[in-house]
Amino acid sequence: MMSRLLRLPPWLCGLIIVSAFIFFAVMGLACFRWLVEGRIQFTEQTNRDVIFFASAISVFYSLIVGLIAVGVWKNYTDAQSIVSDEATAIGCFYRDISGYEEPACGELQKEIHSYTDFLIDVAWPAQMRGEATEGATRRLTLLEQHLIGFEPTTPGQQILHAAAMHQYNQIAALRRKRIHIIGTGLPAVMWSVVLIGAALVIGITYLIQIEPSVQFILTGCFAMFIGLVVFVIASLDRPLSGPLAIDSRPYRIVRDRLMDLE
Repeated sequence: MMSRLLRLPPWLCGLIIVSAFIFFAVMGLACFRWLVEGRIQFTEQTNRDVIFFASAISVFYSLIVGLIAVGVWKNYTDAQSIVSDEATAIGCFYRDISGYEEPACGELQKEIHSYTDFLIDVAWPAQMRGEATEGATRRLTLLEQHLIGFEPTTPGQQILHAAAMHQYNQIAALRRKRIHIIGTGLPAVMWSVVLIGAALVIGITYLIQIEPSVQFILTGCFAMFIGLVVFVIASLDRPLSGPLAIDSRPYRIVRDRLMDLE
């Protein structure tokens, strides 16, 4: 259910998550007031104690969620760097093999172009669904075989071939890192802290004795803020398949501005 929700457009996903938090928070407050009405009497001192503990719990919760959000954002930016570096390595590799003699140059360029097309048209949509494809592995293996089969005959070609092999290894390593990111995310125990903590923080505010209409409004605003934070964490937690998933633009730039111009 959660995975399907995160595949929706960002605005719709955020609207659903925030609306759900507001709905359950306000309905919970209505049910609580109905259950305890006339049964529990709070003194002024009790109300001050509740406010103190609600503030303390909110501070601890905000610290925990803040640290989780920072960690998720770091993972997201790291994924952006991996995608950008992989696209850069593909572009550098394409330029390196352009110095090869024919027919090796044309064959290798055709294969790297096909590999880039596969990433954009097949691998990326699969990543958006949280899936990894093996077609790219086969293309890289074939490219490696042709690259190893090339025999440089001059010192200049040897240097160029060594640079091309280095870029190929970079592409393979960065691809492996990118694939690893597809299945990563916050563990269930961390999500339980975020969601159960949100329920506790909102629930303890029900004990505060203030004007009912004001309490409903403040509870809704509080739930809206928590819902926005949860939406941000959920969106950034899956950098390649969430609502804010990284797109294939770096690869398209390399293909359109380098490969297709030649």
